[in-house]
Amino acid sequence: MNWKSIVKSIAPVLGTALGGPMAGGAIKMLSTALLGNENANEQELESFILGANPDQLLQIKQLDADFKLKMEELGVDVFKLEVQDRDSARKNHKDSNMPAILCLLLTAMVAGGLAALLIMVIPPDNANIIYMVFGQILTAWTASIAYWVGTTKSSSDKNKALGVVK
Repeated sequence: MNWKSIVKSIAPVLGTALGGPMAGGAIKMLSTALLGNENANEQELESFILGANPDQLLQIKQLDADFKLKMEELGVDVFKLEVQDRDSARKNHKDSNMPAILCLLLTAMVAGGLAALLIMVIPPDNANIIYMVFGQILTAWTASIAYWVGTTKSSSDKNKALGVVK
């Protein structure tokens, strides 16, 4: 996993910006806040993020909220950028079977995990780990379903109003 993927998974607005025309501003903000040097290069930022501890990852999450506010102040519609990012991902994978395969595998993992949780007795020493892993699988499954089904009705209406979905 590269550093931009990590940023995108915990800070979606900054992660989306890193892949687009606002990449310079996002890198500058991350470099200044995390390294104390706005002129740090991508390699320094990559080393920091790949070795980040949970407190530093939380700091990146907070930077995401700050970045979103800054973009809104500048008149950049972050929601529209996120929707366009998802739409381009769907278009890029329209001829690939891999998203469907991953979705089906995650569905099987959720069903199997749920059955195991209901049937098996979990040793108390392992319960927290099992619940955490199952929660991560459930989260990934939810994201994969959202990828195929899209967003809620109200979000769909917003997309149409913005002219993002045709």
